[in-house]
Amino acid sequence: MRWRNSIDNWGLISKLFHWLMAITILFMAGLGLTMINVRLSPMKLEMFIVHKSIGILLLAMVIARICWRVMNPTPSLPDTMSSRAKMFARFTHVWIYCLLIGIPLSGWVINSAANFPLRWFGLFEIPAIVAPNLVVEEYAKLTHMTLLIALGITILGHIVAALRHHILLNDNVLRRMWG
Repeated sequence: MRWRNSIDNWGLISKLFHWLMAITILFMAGLGLTMINVRLSPMKLEMFIVHKSIGILLLAMVIARICWRVMNPTPSLPDTMSSRAKMFARFTHVWIYCLLIGIPLSGWVINSAANFPLRWFGLFEIPAIVAPNLVVEEYAKLTHMTLLIALGITILGHIVAALRHHILLNDNVLRRMWG
């Protein structure tokens, strides 16, 4: 297996980014939804620390993933796809990247506006990106949840499209990312 992408297939690095991020996003969504329903306790505070730290890690991963994608060819979409379908597929991938940047950034804004220190896995402090402000905090919470819902809907569509390509169209779109 190649490390880099080719015009026909995704490389190992791209596949690792894709699947590692997919698993991490599922974990983060579950952790986030769980921690907001847990009563205030040391366990809840620990969940928040882990959630915030992984969120910063995800932000770094998506930036690295975008850089990797820019430096590598993107495998061609099947010739059987219409130009409109190809444009929609490209738009969807850009939209996912935007969401994957916006969600952790809005979480960072929530934390900063709430005036909480953000210690990455307890190792070092990450500076605030906005001044403490309750109104900004509330808007950032709404933004964070809205973007998460949008990501969930988009990923569901992404999965359905991949399965459609695999099962109904019998092309290699899913196989190229699967292995």
